[in-house]
Amino acid sequence: MKVHRSSHRLRRLCPILGALLAAGPSMAGQSRPPNRITVATWNIAWFGDGIRDGVLRGNQRGGRFLRDEADLERLRGVVSRLADLDVEVVGLQEVENAAAVRRIFPEEDWDLSLSTRETDPEWSQRTAIVVRRAAGWRVERHPDVVEWSPQGRDRHGVDLTLIRGQERVRVLTLHFQSGCNAEPLRSPEPRCGFLRMQFAVLKGWLFERMAEGVPTVVAGDWNRFLSRPGDEAAAGLPGGPRVLPSPGSAPACWDGYFDHYVDHIVAFAPRGREVAPTAFEEVLYGAPRSARDRLSDHCPLVATLGFTAPN
Repeated sequence: MKVHRSSHRLRRLCPILGALLAAGPSMAGQSRPPNRITVATWNIAWFGDGIRDGVLRGNQRGGRFLRDEADLERLRGVVSRLADLDVEVVGLQEVENAAAVRRIFPEEDWDLSLSTRETDPEWSQRTAIVVRRAAGWRVERHPDVVEWSPQGRDRHGVDLTLIRGQERVRVLTLHFQSGCNAEPLRSPEPRCGFLRMQFAVLKGWLFERMAEGVPTVVAGDWNRFLSRPGDEAAAGLPGGPRVLPSPGSAPACWDGYFDHYVDHIVAFAPRGREVAPTAFEEVLYGAPRSARDRLSDHCPLVATLGFTAPN
């Protein structure tokens, strides 16, 4: 499996992370500074539990692109690569249920928090967060963010506080409305209106986090080109966030199949602290483009974020 940047590049960007990678997972688990976190986001594209995958819409499209064991092994290889990159938290999108997640994220290694969203069999898209047990975070689950799903049918946000030593980090994963990637949010297009509402709910949630003084990371499929220079949705986020990928960057996923990123990891530092991204990775599948419909049309993104100590 190839990645957009090598581990050598990671070490040059972040000497501490490079030393942890060189030393291997066991040392990394023992030596993580409390004010650093490595987060990934991954839309696994209608990832089912293998029982009734043929009814799922999306990648499976009536059973034409069902994943076989070789595909699952490739996806497990991605999970292994995430562990090699010392990823501690992964925000997931488009997973059917807990059994689906456990096909590639084993319970002995990853703690799972799954969205409570109720869905019909054909539209089983939930969000989830998995936390690597070796990272040493204690997980505090909050109620899902459901206010941007007024009828309960839209994708909920999974909301956690992670605690390690004296450090607390709030992590939210989301999957927003599609169909308004770049248009003005006040466009008459109904999907833009819905996305505008979702961003308004998110802003309110973020203002609450800033009032609490807790570093916050929102990782997910925003269905918005936040990294496009001048994007109004990104500019409207409160608190001076750090958006990754960086503005102007283009995805390498599936050899540049997409022009812009819709997946993002956005970090918010509370008053008196700063956030400094020290590394960014796009993990590629190392498979021919013909495998895209059986793996995922999204590649995982990984960011290492450092938060300065409180004043």
